[in-house]
Amino acid sequence: MNKKFIKNIIITVAIIILVFALYFFFFRGSGSDNNSGLYVEPVAGKTSVVDKSLITLLLEMKSIKLDEKLFSSAVFQSLSDYSIKIESQEVGRINPFAPLELKIKNL
Repeated sequence: MNKKFIKNIIITVAIIILVFALYFFFFRGSGSDNNSGLYVEPVAGKTSVVDKSLITLLLEMKSIKLDEKLFSSAVFQSLSDYSIKIESQEVGRINPFAPLELKIKNL
């Protein structure tokens, strides 16, 4: 066998090994189901006081029942609306970042 043939075989084997190494490094990963790269460490039995109070508040709000008769009552109907109507205003330029068009008059 000549040297050129052996050199080609060595280069081919090195390229194949490199391709397999890159495949396992990039595509195979660490074998975990989470592909995002983030890791959350589970803490068993530790919930904060804020978490518990928020859950309690949400459960209390879920149990609230609103009587629809309230909106048809005379007291509700006697309420006055003091809202202010907002007039439509002129809209600015279409593209605020476009250069200004300045017209210069010659004297």
